[in-house]
Amino acid sequence: MAAREQINQRRAQTLTTIVAEAIEQMVITGALTAGDRINESTLAAQLNVSRGPVREACRSLEKAGLLVSRVNRGVFVRTVSPEEARELYEIRAALAGLTGQLAARRASDEEIIAIAGLFERMSGVVKSGDVDKYYSLNVDLHAALLNAAKNTALSQHDNLITTQLHQHRRRGLARKESMELSHEEHREIISALEKRDESLMEKIMRRHVQSGWQRLSAAL
Repeated sequence: MAAREQINQRRAQTLTTIVAEAIEQMVITGALTAGDRINESTLAAQLNVSRGPVREACRSLEKAGLLVSRVNRGVFVRTVSPEEARELYEIRAALAGLTGQLAARRASDEEIIAIAGLFERMSGVVKSGDVDKYYSLNVDLHAALLNAAKNTALSQHDNLITTQLHQHRRRGLARKESMELSHEEHREIISALEKRDESLMEKIMRRHVQSGWQRLSAAL
């Protein structure tokens, strides 16, 4: 392949990734919700890209389970049923337990400090009751724990599950008391992480996800 073709291909892949991340962020912040249609032209204009990268990003997010394509109608944010969500939460709880165990073992001191810093930022948001901001930081916190586990295969499987659950995870935190309970669980996670207690981290992380499902079930 000629050098120019390689550069063009790499540029297209980069743009597709940027657009995919932008769409996922819209779901995380609530700008896009279950059932919303993806308007390729509008999104391309907002991101200052052609429709090609938008189309490719939608295809990748469809494979990830975040979007769904409907013949002659377009691409929409996928609606995950309560039963599907329950099954995904069960898998995520097991993955979260392993994430906690490995993070306690492998996280650097700098990573632990950064994760604790995210928790402190969340503390201020809990007081304000800003669900959108809290959920965004919640996503960042769990991503940081996953990165600290340093297991690429685990990250891939966890991301596939969590991408499909954005709408439900956010809904489970919609009530202030649910947000406060979730934050107290995060406090326990940070404490166990700082102690590097692998067994406790596995237990707390698994229980945290299971509690998240219980909060969501109550909201549903």
